[in-house]
Order: sequence, then C-alpha cells, then structure tokens
Amino acid sequence: MFQNKKILYSVLSSLIILFVTILILRPGKDKNQKDFEAILAEGKIAESKELPNLPEDYADHKLMEYSIEEIARILQEKYGKNIDNPAAQIALIEELMKDLPKLYPNDWVKVLNQILGYAFPNKALELMRMSESLYNYNRFREANMSKVGLMSDEARREMMWKERYRLFGEKADQIWAMEKKMTVIGDTLKRIQESPAGNLDAKLSNYSQTLKEQFGKDYPRLMENKRQQLTEGFMVSVQKDLKVLSYGERKSALREIRQTMGMDQAALNRWDALEEEREKAWQNQQKYAEKRNQLSTKKGGMTAEDEKQLDAMRKQLFGEEAEIIKNEEASGYFRAAEERTYGVN
Repeated sequence: MFQNKKILYSVLSSLIILFVTILILRPGKDKNQKDFEAILAEGKIAESKELPNLPEDYADHKLMEYSIEEIARILQEKYGKNIDNPAAQIALIEELMKDLPKLYPNDWVKVLNQILGYAFPNKALELMRMSESLYNYNRFREANMSKVGLMSDEARREMMWKERYRLFGEKADQIWAMEKKMTVIGDTLKRIQESPAGNLDAKLSNYSQTLKEQFGKDYPRLMENKRQQLTEGFMVSVQKDLKVLSYGERKSALREIRQTMGMDQAALNRWDALEEEREKAWQNQQKYAEKRNQLSTKKGGMTAEDEKQLDAMRKQLFGEEAEIIKNEEASGYFRAAEERTYGVN
C-alpha cells in the first residue's frame, strides 16, 4: 500500500510540474495587448479638440511627418466619407499601425487611441476594438507563418478565415471582400488551366462571366484599372490551348480574348502589331539557337571561324542587341532556354 501511495504521489508531482511548466511557457499577453485591454476596459477616448486646417500638400508627405492633430485631420479627410465601412476602418488602422510602433515604441497604442479620438470621436471605441482585433490577427499570422507554409491552399484558407471570424465576426466578410472575390477568380483560372486543351471560347466565356458575377456594378471600374492583369491571367491559364494553334489561329484567338476583355479597336491593333514582333523575335531566337547548338556540339568545339559566323548571325538577327546577347551567353545565360508564354512575351 505504501508503494502504491509513493507511485501516486510521484504521478501527481509530475502532473503538477507539467502544469506549471505549461503556464510558464505559454505565450503571455504582450504590453500592447495589455494597453488595448486597459483602454477598452476604461472606455475612455481622447477628449475632442479643434483640429488644424488640412495641410495643403499632405499627399506629398509621409503621414508621420505631421503632428498628432494634423494626422487626425488628414485621416478625417481620407476616410471620413467611408468610416462606417469595416474595410475602410481596417485601411485607416493599418496606415497608422505601420509607423506608430516605430515612432512611439513604448506607448504607440495610447497614441493610436489619441489620434482616433481626435479624428473620429463618435467611432473611437469601435475603431480601437477593431485595432485590437487587427493586432491580435497579425500576431496570429506571425506565430503560424511556418505552419501555414506547409498547408494546402484549402486548409490555409480555412484556418485563416476561422481566425478572422473569431476576431472580427461578420465584418470579416466585408474586410476581406476583395480577397474572397479574387479567390473565386483564382480558383476559376486554376480549373481552366487544369482542364484539357480545347473549347477556348467556352473557357473565355466562363472566365468573363465569373468576373462579372463577382464584381457586379464595380466590374467596369475593375476592368478600367486591372484589365491587363486580368487578361494576362487568363492567357497564362490557356497556354495548352494556345500552343497547339498555328500562328495565324493563335493571333486571332489572342485578339478575341482581348476584345472580350473590353479592349478598344486601337488597342487591339497595337496588340496585333506587337504579336507580330514577338513572333518574329521568337523565330529569330529559335533559328539562332539551332545554329549555335549545331556549331557548339561539333567535334572539337567551335573554331574561330565558327565564332565569326555566329557573330555575323547575331548582328543580322538581333541588330543592336547582338552584343548584349553575346555577353549574356558568356555569363551562362541563354535566352532560348526561356519558356514562351503566348500573349505575354
């Protein structure tokens, strides 16, 4: 019986040591988190005060070059109209949190509260709660950076969205609305890329419809700002389709893609001309690479006469770029080894 008690005491002692160790090693709250909690528990914001006039040249300077009162006034101007939008709130907070910790390393949370109180007294507590959530979310991301890198796209998204909903609730959907839209578009492009070659028209129609569904009334503005990037994204995803086409068929297909993506006639004509230049450049590169390979694989290697012949060919095909290409090859870089992406290079 004594032996059993001894074993029991030993087990209990081990458990106590383990529990204490966990408590000691468990990450505690840092000073910034404690500052957030203290400010929000007190529920007190900076007393409102009359702010200075908006600096005329504020767009040409860094925000942190101004006084706290001037910063508050600038933020009113930049975010005032959309301050009820969670995405705008996050943009405001991110702008402040980028530099405040550098300027006020020991009490930047208190300075943040002061600026928000001056700029938006009726929203200050809400913005501070949002700031606390964003700070904790950034800490979560940093703590899980190595783990995230080993996860699948689906698992990573699930983990990040779970944390976002935990910290921001339903506002997370508004804060990361653009990311959600781009995820749908990215998934669409991935399915297109993984599909067999063929049905290019159907793929283009699917992509175009996805863009319109995701952005709705904002679609025209999106295309105005991101047309080229979105067009190239589709082109990259249909390389299998483009590679099996003849030059004439491919040129026609690229024009149709660009036209469907809203490019005007003048732009289409410029792209047609550029495609002709690209085709000629790649054909010259291929012709040159074949000749170079033929000469360099000769028994005994290239002779001085072969070098002269290659120099002449370079000048004939590439003109002013001939010397650049020669230097590139001397350093071990060969342009012909690059993979061509139709519609992009």
